[in-house]
Amino acid sequence: MVQGLAKELKLKSSTPKVIIETIYLGGGTPSILTEKALDFLIETIKTFYKVSTSAEITLEANPDDIDAEKAKSWRRLGINRLSIGIQTFDDKILKILNRSHSANQALKSIEWVRKAGFHNISADLMFALPDANDAVLKADLKTLVSLDLPHLSIYGLTIEEKTVFGSWKMQNKRVFPSDNDYQRNYRVVHELLTQQQYEHYEISSFAKEKKFSRHNTSYWLQNPYLGIGPGAHSFDGEYRSQNISNNQLYLKKLDFGHLQLTTEALSLTEKMNEHIMLRLRTSFGLDFALFKKEFHRDIKSDNLKLIDQICLEGLALMGKNKLKLTFDGFLISDEICAQLFYPMP
Repeated sequence: MVQGLAKELKLKSSTPKVIIETIYLGGGTPSILTEKALDFLIETIKTFYKVSTSAEITLEANPDDIDAEKAKSWRRLGINRLSIGIQTFDDKILKILNRSHSANQALKSIEWVRKAGFHNISADLMFALPDANDAVLKADLKTLVSLDLPHLSIYGLTIEEKTVFGSWKMQNKRVFPSDNDYQRNYRVVHELLTQQQYEHYEISSFAKEKKFSRHNTSYWLQNPYLGIGPGAHSFDGEYRSQNISNNQLYLKKLDFGHLQLTTEALSLTEKMNEHIMLRLRTSFGLDFALFKKEFHRDIKSDNLKLIDQICLEGLALMGKNKLKLTFDGFLISDEICAQLFYPMP
């Protein structure tokens, strides 16, 4: 597969070369790759693309893939940020989630990467988990806060019908949180972390001292990005494309020097609505002047009554030229955005 990724990187290389500011090795389990494979992949990127000397290079890693030597090898390769999928420190819940690591391994992984010289570390944690209660969440947060990591990604578990969790829920095999439980858990996360000087800068993201994920922030600000691999998405500012998802077909096409993908041009209305949704999910907020400059629409005047109402209800704050959702607004952000969306022609 690594050879296939290298072929796609070459096929998609641009002329003249744009400067790459962030590289994110994720979307699966890249931490299982050997040092040689990762080195080959990173060097291929640097061969065909101009990478900034200050680029943020993130690797997603599972705790059970991390040991002292592997952490040192990642630093040697120039990786300068890690995103570690801890999910919970409760061993019972980890087994329910079918995770292969233990709470102790999660703690050791943080120790090893720090000793290897990593400072820019993010951890993933989940809430609203099956068979978990408020005590589990508070214990998880207490442990996480004690690690004093610069960045945290905290997600609520979403149950889809045609999944193992969906089946369990239908058959009452596990205790799943209600919508009220979900909102209460999310509030506990927000209040505890903000009390510990974490900035809640995006619906699921918290950072200390402005240590935002530069890569994800680039998505939210709608900057162009290039996705590599089966099922990967790309966006050039005008068109969104997606690679074929089937691994074998993906590699077969690349063997013949081709890439099978689907491409769609975004309409003006789609661009406007995406801008609204992405900006309001962050603490950066929706800038009225920028919106008018980019789309020639006065979104503030178009929605003045609605904006006044959500501000009055404590769901948003409005400055001179910007609208930001409060925490209560984050809770129903989809609903608020839907009301602000422009109708499709």
